[in-house]
Amino acid sequence: MSEKEILDKIEKSAAQEKIPESIEPEQIKRKLKENQKNKVKRRSGITYYGAVAAAALVLVIGAAGGIHAVTGGGTGLMTAPVGIEKAASGQKSDEGSEGSSELKDGATAGVEKNAQKKDAGSLYTVAKNYGEVYDAICSGSGQEKEADGIAVAEGDSSNSGDAATYIMDDTSDTVDAAVDGVEEIGGTQMIKGAGAQEGQTAADISSDTAKQRYSGTNLQKEGVDESDFVKTDGSYIYTVSHNEILITDIRKKALKQIGKIQISETSSDRVLEMYVDGDILSVIVESEDSGLEMQADDTENYTEDCFYYFSEGTQTQVLTYDISDPEKPVKKGCVKQDGSYQTSRKTGNMIYLFTNKRVSLPEQTKEEAVTDENAGGWIPLVNDTAVAAEDIYIGDGGSNSLLVSSVDVKKPDQIVDNTMILSQYVDIYVSESAFYLYQRKGYWDDVVTQIAKFDLSDGKMNAVGAVSANGRVTDTFAVNECEGKLRVLTSGQNAVSGEAENNLYLFDENLNLTGKIEGLAQGEEIYAARYLGNMAYFVTYRNTDPLFAVDLSDDKNPKVLGELKISGFSEYLHFWGEDKLVGIGYETDEKTGEHTGIKITMFDISDSSSLKEMNSLVLKDYNYSEALYNYKCVLADAEENLLGFALQSYGDEESAAYLLLSWNGEKFETLLSQNLTDQAGKQDASKGADTSAYRGIYVGDMFYIVSTETITSYDRTQEYCVKKSISFK
Repeated sequence: MSEKEILDKIEKSAAQEKIPESIEPEQIKRKLKENQKNKVKRRSGITYYGAVAAAALVLVIGAAGGIHAVTGGGTGLMTAPVGIEKAASGQKSDEGSEGSSELKDGATAGVEKNAQKKDAGSLYTVAKNYGEVYDAICSGSGQEKEADGIAVAEGDSSNSGDAATYIMDDTSDTVDAAVDGVEEIGGTQMIKGAGAQEGQTAADISSDTAKQRYSGTNLQKEGVDESDFVKTDGSYIYTVSHNEILITDIRKKALKQIGKIQISETSSDRVLEMYVDGDILSVIVESEDSGLEMQADDTENYTEDCFYYFSEGTQTQVLTYDISDPEKPVKKGCVKQDGSYQTSRKTGNMIYLFTNKRVSLPEQTKEEAVTDENAGGWIPLVNDTAVAAEDIYIGDGGSNSLLVSSVDVKKPDQIVDNTMILSQYVDIYVSESAFYLYQRKGYWDDVVTQIAKFDLSDGKMNAVGAVSANGRVTDTFAVNECEGKLRVLTSGQNAVSGEAENNLYLFDENLNLTGKIEGLAQGEEIYAARYLGNMAYFVTYRNTDPLFAVDLSDDKNPKVLGELKISGFSEYLHFWGEDKLVGIGYETDEKTGEHTGIKITMFDISDSSSLKEMNSLVLKDYNYSEALYNYKCVLADAEENLLGFALQSYGDEESAAYLLLSWNGEKFETLLSQNLTDQAGKQDASKGADTSAYRGIYVGDMFYIVSTETITSYDRTQEYCVKKSISFK
């Protein structure tokens, strides 16, 4: 039977099948709309829904024309049942061994060999061979393992987590003169500004020839860069738009698109986010690798008993470009790994890439599958090489896995190190010297958070240990590392009273418990948290918003110093210098708890034992902002006195606006309120904009509102009057 006849058979058979109502196009559109109006906390970045629609296309066709579909892994696509999956590639082994600890010659191309991996306590143990990995996946959920250590805390958080602000010399395309206090980032001299809350003095920005400051991405952890869909280096703005990278010249207050990088090489490529560091641009791209597979007893002699199905797999790539000439970017290298993108981080020249991949066992017998020759048919690939058995950690994740790889942007086609962890979905916190994985186990009064620590050294990854902590982490910033020590805030439920309660746990470099406070704020749970030096601040909520201040200077005996109760609650906290704290959240009715508008509060924390509310601004016309749950959406710079983010209003008249505020010492003042009317980030023609698809940045005297569709510039010296606007359409 020819390929055309096979495809005709599939099309005819598929046409006779009724699509389930739940995935009818109109139903999917309705659900996406409902999701937009009922936001919950989720990972940062623009959400892509292509995988949802693609799920409806995965079919398995039998002799009787029957169609069977089985929900697959974390990509949102469906996959074929294990019994009819594609056989693994490679030669079958006559020896039936379980795979050696080393790959065959040539298998490690593009991946450097590293020191032997260590266990993360008993939570994640290093596999001895592929046979152990096979057994762990085959067992489904696997045997649940308790993390070592006292059940006390878990976490993933950050330090002060502020936007990086830089000063650059506008007299040339690159900074070529060293000055006092200069930090070298990827070979480019930059002076860190106050956005990182280190109190640096801002340079004079009174003219085009003076050194001028510019904003960076708002970060979870100071010193650890994060990707985003908008970046600037002070001379150009780089924007992800319609699977392209657009480069806009903003020197001398110009606003002119001068470069474009056509990233997409296949119809399934999705350009997600990027890093810009000196002359190096690193782009995160996700793609689907789909194919039509045939399964039969004898595939060389087609019969009517043959099965067909769509095979699929998600890959994530890091593409690196030389942008020393922004008008003519040059591709320098690419690394890729299996799995859907979860997050990434960058420290120095090293990018750490985290992806999720569901591992399916091949049709082969165990003895055949676990040989080095056949492992690539079912073990996830990094740079087209199966992860080595000795780089795989076995947890209780069954067939779910997290892949972590490191790449040096100076050697953009090579993987420095990689590891794979069989685990349920985990949250991730990355410091300059380690990354932490944390996940919730159990429910209600018996919930604990399991935490594993992995050391990072020049891109090499190795486990340090693991621990469990009572409660669950409810805020991105509730976990923090300072000088190698971990601090974690959790919320749980008292086993006796059934009331919610909150806990603080302190650990040393090896995750040994050093101090704790338990049973805080009975009846409430943590909504927002932040750490500044040896102080922790967090907000809990029931019908009022208590702000707590805790002294961590004695890590064996942390103490609550102050508590302040006001109406409403904060979802996001950001330090405003060393003596003030901004909270962004909701105002509420103290009796009913009903939300009555977006609330912005300035707290005085100069005396931690006597916290004060200095002023609050309630925006009653708006009822949602992505900034509440995605810190990258927030521009917050105390030295420049700028606080900006996009807001949204749902109802009969949907609307959206970008709001830019300043603090005059007594109250908030509005510098700019710009209606948002383009279709950035939206999946339909609704009037309300997607507030996750906008960023506010400043460069010297200019302010810019940037989306995936447009850039508009405003002159800060002329009361933020509009200067220019360009569209990417």
